[in-house]
Amino acid sequence: MRARQRHNRLMRVADHLVREAAMISSEVASRVTAAQVACLAFARHQLRITEEEAADYLAAALVARGHSTDHQLAAVTDGYLAAAPVARGRSADQRSATAG
Repeated sequence: MRARQRHNRLMRVADHLVREAAMISSEVASRVTAAQVACLAFARHQLRITEEEAADYLAAALVARGHSTDHQLAAVTDGYLAAAPVARGRSADQRSATAG
């Protein structure tokens, strides 16, 4: 499978989980787990991915939908990324502390 096709499938999986959870509430969307992403990727596309990779796709889907995350990307084998932050928004704890 080509890298782009694999990436698109995994992004769709993560986005689906975040979108479905967000229909309940934005707080529920932030509770989607990397394990859920990995399980759905296998169920839909027979793709086995690590929990670290699933966490990267989950963080990307959360940020794409406007949620903040403190997630840091797993190190990439070619050395270009080493724990680079995905998003620099305020965390839910920081927002609630300033709201009150």
